[in-house]
Amino acid sequence: MENSQQPSQQLPQTSGMAIASLVTSLTCLAPLAIIFGHMAMSRIKRSAGQLTGYGLALAGTIMGYVGLVVMILIIPFMSVMFVGARAWKKGSDRAACIMNTRNLQQAVRGHQNMTSMKVGDPIDWNVIFGPDGYLPQPVCPLGGTYTFVETIPPVGTLVGSCSHADHVPADHSTW
Repeated sequence: MENSQQPSQQLPQTSGMAIASLVTSLTCLAPLAIIFGHMAMSRIKRSAGQLTGYGLALAGTIMGYVGLVVMILIIPFMSVMFVGARAWKKGSDRAACIMNTRNLQQAVRGHQNMTSMKVGDPIDWNVIFGPDGYLPQPVCPLGGTYTFVETIPPVGTLVGSCSHADHVPADHSTW
């Protein structure tokens, strides 16, 4: 019996680096995808047909570069968005505080008109605030404190103000 051995032909294998390049490019790890992709393409070229997956490595590398460009563009944009959100919040808090001042002014002027009070008459703040009053005690969104006048002021003078200097209405001459 003749035992002839045929040289075994090894089937080409898909490069693990090529697969890693594609997977890391899909998981937003762009720098790793680029590194794995270039390493895989280099090994596949040198393998003399024993490794496959050049297309996977190329796709992973391209997607890695695209992901890197997107990250480079998005990171500064996100930081600008955070700055913008902070500015919006500051403006929103200021507007809410000014609305508190306006509501307070309207409550006192309404009480003044309903009770025929005159300028200089004392204000009973227990009537203005509370469950049976005109409005609840105002609260500054930034934690400022309100101070209130003791008597009905002339038109154009605020009955209350916040301790934050920029929480003053620009024009209250008709209030």
